[in-house]
Amino acid sequence: MRQLPLMLALAASLAGVCPASAQTHRFGVEDLIKREGVGQVRASPDGRWVVVERQAAHDQAATYRFQTMTYALLTELEIHAADKTSPPRRFAAAGHDVGYLAGPFSPSGARMVVVKVTEATYRLGILTLASGAVQWLSITPEQSQFGRSIAWRSETEVAVIARPLDDFPIQMRVGFQTQDRIESLWRNAASGHASSGVYIPSGATRDARAQALPSSLILVNAQTGSQRVLAQGEWFDMALSPDGRRLAALRNAEDIQPTPDRPLLVGDPIRRRRLAVIDLDSGAVADPLPGEDLAMYLMSWSPDSSRLLAYGRPSVSADFDEGGRYWLIGRDGRATRLDTGTDRPWLQRTWDGVAIPLGSWDGTRPLIQVGETDQNRHWRRDDGARFPVKESGERIARFEGQTMVQRRDGLYALDGAKAVSGRLVDLGQMSDGANPAQWNPNPVLFGQGSVIDGACIHTAAPSPPVCVSPIPEGERPLAALPSGIVTTGLDERGVTTVRLHTLGEVQTLTTVNAAWRDIDWGRVEPVAHLGPEGQSLTSWLLLPPNMAVGERPPVVVQIYPGATLSAPPATILPGSRNPQNNPSVIAGAGYAVLIANLPHPASGPRMDDLAERIFAIVDEAGRRGLIDPDRVAVTGHSYGAYSSLRAATQSDRFKAVIATSGYPELTRSMELPPFFRVSPDEGVPVGQMAGWGETGQGRFGAFSTSPENYVAQSPLFSVERLRSPTLLAEGDQENARMGALFSALYRLNREAALVTYYGEGHVYESPGNVRDLHARILDWLARYLGPPARLEPLRPAPRPDLEHPEQQGPVGAGTP
Repeated sequence: MRQLPLMLALAASLAGVCPASAQTHRFGVEDLIKREGVGQVRASPDGRWVVVERQAAHDQAATYRFQTMTYALLTELEIHAADKTSPPRRFAAAGHDVGYLAGPFSPSGARMVVVKVTEATYRLGILTLASGAVQWLSITPEQSQFGRSIAWRSETEVAVIARPLDDFPIQMRVGFQTQDRIESLWRNAASGHASSGVYIPSGATRDARAQALPSSLILVNAQTGSQRVLAQGEWFDMALSPDGRRLAALRNAEDIQPTPDRPLLVGDPIRRRRLAVIDLDSGAVADPLPGEDLAMYLMSWSPDSSRLLAYGRPSVSADFDEGGRYWLIGRDGRATRLDTGTDRPWLQRTWDGVAIPLGSWDGTRPLIQVGETDQNRHWRRDDGARFPVKESGERIARFEGQTMVQRRDGLYALDGAKAVSGRLVDLGQMSDGANPAQWNPNPVLFGQGSVIDGACIHTAAPSPPVCVSPIPEGERPLAALPSGIVTTGLDERGVTTVRLHTLGEVQTLTTVNAAWRDIDWGRVEPVAHLGPEGQSLTSWLLLPPNMAVGERPPVVVQIYPGATLSAPPATILPGSRNPQNNPSVIAGAGYAVLIANLPHPASGPRMDDLAERIFAIVDEAGRRGLIDPDRVAVTGHSYGAYSSLRAATQSDRFKAVIATSGYPELTRSMELPPFFRVSPDEGVPVGQMAGWGETGQGRFGAFSTSPENYVAQSPLFSVERLRSPTLLAEGDQENARMGALFSALYRLNREAALVTYYGEGHVYESPGNVRDLHARILDWLARYLGPPARLEPLRPAPRPDLEHPEQQGPVGAGTP
């Protein structure tokens, strides 16, 4: 009789895999909010362990106060023994009120940094892989996209940028700090005894604003947990010398207020960046460039640790492109300017305008990129030797004792000779350097990765490559072991699998969204057409699943001008997560979704004929009998929302408009968001906000000199021509964007609605809000676009079975 509960449990588990009970279904909002995910995947340097961050279903989080960082609470750690000598170990919380994040391994791979997240705490721990024991410390590490915050100095010491205890990194604070501070200010006002004012100055007194609590650069003993403070400041990036003796670090200093005579870029710095170089043995701190403003993403140590390469400009009034220069900092902390002769340093610009100097080392010689144009770039050595740049994304690595250039198809010597085919794949730890590691990887660490060519791993020459089991098309390498490749793959049903490929064997480590095998996603059709300059383009149409034969469904056109689509976008393929205006949810309800390919001409944004270009694509799809061209809605998010409203002022053919989180009135783009209104200690990014309109996506020019552009191109000021029923949605954690347009439409007695989601930012995260938004979207479409396509009954589908272990649930093991 004692066996009865076990037998009942087994019977219940088998009931879920009975094929006779299952039906396929169309993707809906409940599938969307139950989406699972895979985060970082890492392999230990000794090849013994593979650590996978598995993210539970999005609707399972204990709180959504972290907004876009909610995944941190949903993340579980799975620790797999590569040789399968021990069962997988799992760090997880059943209620998802605790999340676990993977940090870097120690040099030997015996230990690993982990981070534990709760609603109120963010703590660093040291995990011993063999035993599963964790030493949790009273340390809150920084998490910065702009640099490295954790680096192992040795097997027993780790350097950390530590925030005040349980003061969350800004990416997590932005989700709740606004609400918490506003509530506190309301209480001040209600009490009558304290001020509720928040003061943000401009001009000579700009630094009189509230200042953030400083972070600390610390050394942590991984055995005892003891800490040694090295320096304090608002640190955001650090680089450890290869010999482990010195640490270079960048911190934010005084505010930079933009000068009126230069166009603003979104990526322009709002704070001056100061460099410190610390001797980790003596504790001495050098300030080698006190008068410079340092560029981000470049702090590169020579392989022998003798010098540091950095880039700065002499004052914040100079430009990085015109006035910037490379610097070499020696062991004594003294800086020497690098002579580039007549060559001009080449600076790469990101999509938002961040200036990135590209530099590395050829042994002990600095190696920098110079050039006048993207097509005429060279790597320049300090002896004047120049080597052509063949690809914009090539990077420098120190591989097998030689300086190599990583290109798409292999490693090349500086003289252009190909050394080996394939790409360097590390142990899944390059991400610890965040953005800097993508642009200027440490040549020593980068070169310690394995070169993967197909299913073969190239080890040190002259050893022959080690080839593992074939890697199917669609799987991509995440990390490389000495004798194995960890891959991830997304199949045609939206199911993601992480696998370890070794010689003659494939080990499935994790499978997420397995239930999506039962979803009928619909069919994607290409729609060929011409672009604004006569070029051949393709837009992509997602048709409803199981549409009746001969049906011509109404179509929802989703737009984001400026993006060029050479292949079906991820947003309409199985497995994507798009919490706003999700195409698969809309298609699952019976509407076709057209992702319109609307690139801008080289001369800049072209919006005056946007509706005409949209309907040219719609009419082509209608001519082919794919849709009903007389029932068309337009939708977009962010810049797509602004563009949708612009298009709707140009044509009455749109039966409905759905715009989320866009700017109908363009002067609002200059405003500080609510987070910075109540948090001046986080900085004053007015320039970054205004840069969007001056030189970013908008390109309207400076408001002070061209206010007429902001009026002429704002949908609000063309509201008389906006006659299509318009649904507007926004989150209250952004600038109030949609209110004036709604009021203008209300005054005109137009069909319109405004919904504000409180507690949400630019991307909605709360499952309740995601449900509500999609319910309103489908109701709006049914009301104004008309009934969706008639859909045929769906077919039964097989369920996971016991013969295929990859179709079973996640690994199970005790939590250490």
